[in-house]
Amino acid sequence: MKKHLLLTLSFILSMLLCLGALTSCGEGISGDEAKATTTALFEALSAGSYEEAAALFHPDTLTNAQNLSDYCAGLLNDYGIDVSKGMSIEKYTGFSSSMYDSNVGGARYELTMQVTVGDKICTFTTEVVRTDTGYGLINLHYNP
Repeated sequence: MKKHLLLTLSFILSMLLCLGALTSCGEGISGDEAKATTTALFEALSAGSYEEAAALFHPDTLTNAQNLSDYCAGLLNDYGIDVSKGMSIEKYTGFSSSMYDSNVGGARYELTMQVTVGDKICTFTTEVVRTDTGYGLINLHYNP
């Protein structure tokens, strides 16, 4: 009986140690962190603060204020979406995450959401990554 109890306790302790080791292997991205980054992006774009928005992108993307200004101008010209009227996340409709994604070389978190832009309801997807070279957005996509 004592031997069985010791074996059971040893097994449970071993499993807890393994679980602890696995969770400390890499730093992922929480849903709250990805949502906060996405919200900050939409607030900056709404205010026309393209430099501030560009600073939210991962350093490897080489995204700059001019790229984002052009992207917003394209949304207006192609779809009639004027981000200067404000962007407000109404609800999240999907997400995907991984502690390590070989395509990005680190942690990845993707969000799909319905966003009110002025009087239109639109669907956008953002993708946030954390790699050895930094943290930030790597994708902002309008889903027509």
